[in-house]
Amino acid sequence: MQAEVYVYILDVFHPTDLQRDKVKKAFNEDKLNPFEYIREIVEDRGIVGIRRVEFYDASFNEDEFLIEYMVEFSRGKIAVKIIGSDNPREVLKE
Repeated sequence: MQAEVYVYILDVFHPTDLQRDKVKKAFNEDKLNPFEYIREIVEDRGIVGIRRVEFYDASFNEDEFLIEYMVEFSRGKIAVKIIGSDNPREVLKE
């Protein structure tokens, strides 16, 4: 079974077990909520000492989405993207 939602961080796509509908619902409740679903994935990639998470941008079309955050951590800032798609590379290109 293919992942529905990916985290794009440090130029790598990381598949998750999240469902698109759950992420969209969380986003509609609060734009920062989806980040909490992926916080552990981010920290496991060496982004530790997270000080602040800022919503940057989002785009939704049909059943695909891209949600972007800027994450300030102990060593600087990094962009983190949550992508809901069967083809996350295409969504990122757009």
